Amino acid sequence: MSTRVRAGLVAVVAGAAAALGGCAPPPVAAPDPVLVRAPVDVPKVAVAPPPALVPADLSTLPVAEPRHLVPGLPGTDGLEQRRNDDPALGTWQTATLVRDTAGYDAVFGTPVATVPAVTLDVPTVLPVLDQRGGWLRVLVATRSALPSQDVAQVNGRSVWIRAQDTTPSGTDWRLHLDLAALSLTVDDGTTTTTVPVKAVGAPGTPTPAVPQFVVGSQWEQPGTYTPRVILLSSQSETIDVYDRATGTSATAIHTSPFARTGPISNGCIRVSDEVLDLLWGKVPAGTLLTVA
Repeated sequence: MSTRVRAGLVAVVAGAAAALGGCAPPPVAAPDPVLVRAPVDVPKVAVAPPPALVPADLSTLPVAEPRHLVPGLPGTDGLEQRRNDDPALGTWQTATLVRDTAGYDAVFGTPVATVPAVTLDVPTVLPVLDQRGGWLRVLVATRSALPSQDVAQVNGRSVWIRAQDTTPSGTDWRLHLDLAALSLTVDDGTTTTTVPVKAVGAPGTPTPAVPQFVVGSQWEQPGTYTPRVILLSSQSETIDVYDRATGTSATAIHTSPFARTGPISNGCIRVSDEVLDLLWGKVPAGTLLTVA
């Protein structure tokens, strides 16, 4: 082989090697080092304790019952009676007072009333509208103003009380008064019965068309003509006082010796003895009555 040919072959081999070297993958770059930083210690924000409960001197507060005015009580804010968490107690939640307790205008708010354990000789049982922790919002049978002062504050008043001062209770009953039909629908949780009523409020002294509740069926209400009276929590929204003995315009379900019927009463619901028998001693205190 001549020197010129040998030199050409060497050049070809060298070129091929260079070409093959160009097809090789580029070297992999070394990964960046991983830096392990010191843990960040973030202080936790402490949960604020609940506000202190304003102490209440019950002897200085007005009593939330039909014979007293308690200014400044909240309304219901459209809330209805709460369903019981334990249906075995009754469908609708009530609270039975075990001792006199303070009624507050809000949870951890200002004490505005004494809610008594006994209302007009019967145990106090109140419909529950709301529940928050150890607090219950309940309807009460008292007025915040007379009709001549502010009719909007006559009925449908509520307060917050401590659940620890009550026994959980309930009712399966509901009552509904139809003013136009002069009828009362009684639902005891098992059966529903609609019965006639003899009289309701006159046009100038109507039966209050607000949610109200049965206070008790053991009180002989002054101003009526029958010994058996089922007292209601509402009072007249047009008459400040029609019973001077008690200073109230309380409404009730009761019988009447008068033959006249229709819209003629001061707001009470007059029924026959047979209808009262359906309720007397049976309808639980705290049962809601609606009116329309």
